[in-house]
Amino acid sequence: MEYQSSTKDKRRKAIINAAFQIFVEKKIEPVSMGEIAEAAGVGRATLFRYYPNKLELVIAVCAAKWKEYLDALDAKRPLTSIGDIPAIDRFTFTLDSYIDMYQHHKDLLQYNDNFNHYVTHEGVKEEQLEEFNVSLYSVNTRLEWMYEKAKEDHTFRTDIPREEFLRVTVHTMMSACAHYAGGFIWGAQVNKDYTPELLRLKEMILNYVKISE
Repeated sequence: MEYQSSTKDKRRKAIINAAFQIFVEKKIEPVSMGEIAEAAGVGRATLFRYYPNKLELVIAVCAAKWKEYLDALDAKRPLTSIGDIPAIDRFTFTLDSYIDMYQHHKDLLQYNDNFNHYVTHEGVKEEQLEEFNVSLYSVNTRLEWMYEKAKEDHTFRTDIPREEFLRVTVHTMMSACAHYAGGFIWGAQVNKDYTPELLRLKEMILNYVKISE
């Protein structure tokens, strides 16, 4: 039984990794399940036993890749460290993590952007994204705790409702990094490193969240 479980896990991982690479290269919409089966080295029937339809696979890929990235991020700075450092330091670390994604994980940013368009176009219901939302637990929790910590230590402004604050700061930073990673910016040049521009945006956001004296 243990051997069978190990084999299934390896096969599932192979499918996830193969699908991720193809989705990044070709976008999600035009890719067929047959292409993924071939790339993963499994038969179509085997692929459909693991993932009955393309949508389930698309969601599973996004959940797995985000969990993989966030687990590594949490290893660098665990959730439990939130109580030990000023909220502004956690906030800065979060902005830096998105710039790091632009530098070292462009494929995840590109896939995530395409994923958002795909699930919107397909009219995916919230309950179908349960697995994906579970994979984002640590990042959502981190942001919520960070904002609550700022109410205590007053290291950045909390006069803006939390959801609005996160949209205009953290999510703006991530969206910018995703657009730069995908080349969806005015005057973009292929293979040019736009890190300096993202660092300027980071500085603008940090200036925005400072508490006025």
